[in-house]
Amino acid sequence: MVKWVAAVVAIGLLALGIARQWEAIVADFARLDAVTVTVGLVTTLAALVTNMLSWRAMMAATGARVRLAPAASIFFVGQLGKYIPGGVWSIAAQAELGRSHGLARTGSAVASLASMLVSMVTAALVGIVALLVSATDGLAHYWWLAVVVVLGLVALTPPVLSRLIALAFRVLRRPSASVRLTWSGTAMSMTWSVAMWVLYGVQATVVLRAFGAADPSLFAVATGAYAVAWLVGFLVVIAPAGLGPREGVLLLLLAGIVSPSGGAALALAVVSRVFMTLGDLLLAALGSALAVRHRRAARRRVTAGDLPDRHW
Repeated sequence: MVKWVAAVVAIGLLALGIARQWEAIVADFARLDAVTVTVGLVTTLAALVTNMLSWRAMMAATGARVRLAPAASIFFVGQLGKYIPGGVWSIAAQAELGRSHGLARTGSAVASLASMLVSMVTAALVGIVALLVSATDGLAHYWWLAVVVVLGLVALTPPVLSRLIALAFRVLRRPSASVRLTWSGTAMSMTWSVAMWVLYGVQATVVLRAFGAADPSLFAVATGAYAVAWLVGFLVVIAPAGLGPREGVLLLLLAGIVSPSGGAALALAVVSRVFMTLGDLLLAALGSALAVRHRRAARRRVTAGDLPDRHW
């Protein structure tokens, strides 16, 4: 019952966010051609899939190897929780969904938290590299990205992260959990996460070009700005899916390559959010369909006298 209520709340808040920006959405999409919309949506879907693969690699780092179908179901459906203010609902949803598929709730929560940390660190890393390559003054305002990268990389080393997890359980007065992360799984999670930011950079570049941006460093700036904007939006936990703070960061970091009026940057914020929302809904629908198929197959096996395969 709680899962359904959370899903309804998430979708309701998502719909409210779209309604508030409806006029801007219609106006901006009217200026896009079919190729731009297609490339933008495809790259967004690909980025969301690589994010799922990053989470799946982190699950493997904890010792829980999840097949692709259940990973897609758990992750994509759980991601709807990010539209609820607070920043932890997607973690709770993924832990609960993982439990229904035979995964330990603690392990799922740890992997989700670690995966979010990976996204934060790689966002800061990609942001630094892109802003340095583009030779803008973005780092003058966002020097703290270097601090995030250094501290994040240290925190992500398996020995340190394992200790941090144990400390968190003690602080929360939860039963101690023996979670040991592998170096290979953590490294693979970071690799998929970097690929995700590159794909989002392609999406941002295509959209900005459609609105007149033509700077030689467009891809580097767009990739860095998108990653940093996501990071800031994520840290502002009271904003559902980062709504508001991300747009402000995009305006600041893209000011050097788009028109002074900021029209292209605002258009990117609106269009990209629509691509992201559509992608989340489409992949959540896919994840739900996979879950339904699995439950039906499990019931058939039980009826036939076989034990259900909890891990698909």
